[in-house]
Amino acid sequence: MELYVLTQSGAKAIPLLRKAGRELEANILDYLSRAEGATVEQVADAIHLDEKKAYDQIRSLSANRWVWRKSTRLVQF
Repeated sequence: MELYVLTQSGAKAIPLLRKAGRELEANILDYLSRAEGATVEQVADAIHLDEKKAYDQIRSLSANRWVWRKSTRLVQF
């Protein structure tokens, strides 16, 4: 299972994204900071997005090094 975790630079980017009007990205990063890691499904449920859109946004944030992908041996129920 893949968890996505907020990086230190991602935490610093939240207020900057809000100033720039990029609320969706800021909300995703804020959720990841509060959850201390989440799957794509959890982010989609929390932010009220479909999973494909949430996945695309998280991958974009990962490319900016604001989110880190952590693979675990955990298995979903």
